[in-house]
Amino acid sequence: MRFKALLTLPALLITGAALAQTSPPQIADSDGSGDWSLGELQAGWPEMTAEGFAAIDSDGNGAVTAEELQTAVDNNLVQMPAAPASGTAAP
Repeated sequence: MRFKALLTLPALLITGAALAQTSPPQIADSDGSGDWSLGELQAGWPEMTAEGFAAIDSDGNGAVTAEELQTAVDNNLVQMPAAPASGTAAP
């Protein structure tokens, strides 16, 4: 059993590293609402269009949650920017 656990740990670490590479960019939640508006996403992700925002905003409420953004990235609906804006944080 201990041998299995030792083999599983490296696999989990590799999986974690792979997930980190596909994570959405760190974008500031400037109004502290817990989600992002189009303007907030565009501030840290200038390539974001209104059409892209609408595709990400799966519930159509005019705000994008971290889960909606991650789903869009995972499903290749949007491409992450080459480098996230510096000094920003996720909501």
